[in-house]
Amino acid sequence: MKTLRRAFVASVLTLALGGLMAPVASAAPSGATDVRATPVSAALSCRAADNHGEIAAKFISRCKKGSIRREFPTDRLSRSLGQIYDGKLRGDRDDVKAWKLLNDRRFDK
Repeated sequence: MKTLRRAFVASVLTLALGGLMAPVASAAPSGATDVRATPVSAALSCRAADNHGEIAAKFISRCKKGSIRREFPTDRLSRSLGQIYDGKLRGDRDDVKAWKLLNDRRFDK
C-alpha cells in the first residue's frame, strides 16, 4: 500500500510541476538510454535568502523541523519570505522574529 501511495504522489507531483524533469547525466554506453530523472524542485536550496518567492508555510514544511511552528508567528505563515524580509527591514517585530527563526540552524531538517 505504501509503495502504491508513493507512486501516486510521485505522479501527482510530476503532473503538478508540468512534467518538468531534467535528465541526469550518466556514464551509460551511447546505445543505452538513461530513464532516470531529477525533479526540478530537488535543486531548491533551504536558505531563506534564496527563496524570497516561496510561502513561509511551504518553506517550513520543506526545510525546517515542525517544532519551529511553536515559536513562529502564525499570521506570517501565509506570507512569502520576501514579504517577511521586507517587514524585517522596516522593523516589524513579528517579521524580525519570523526571519530570525527561518535562518536559525536549530530548526534545520
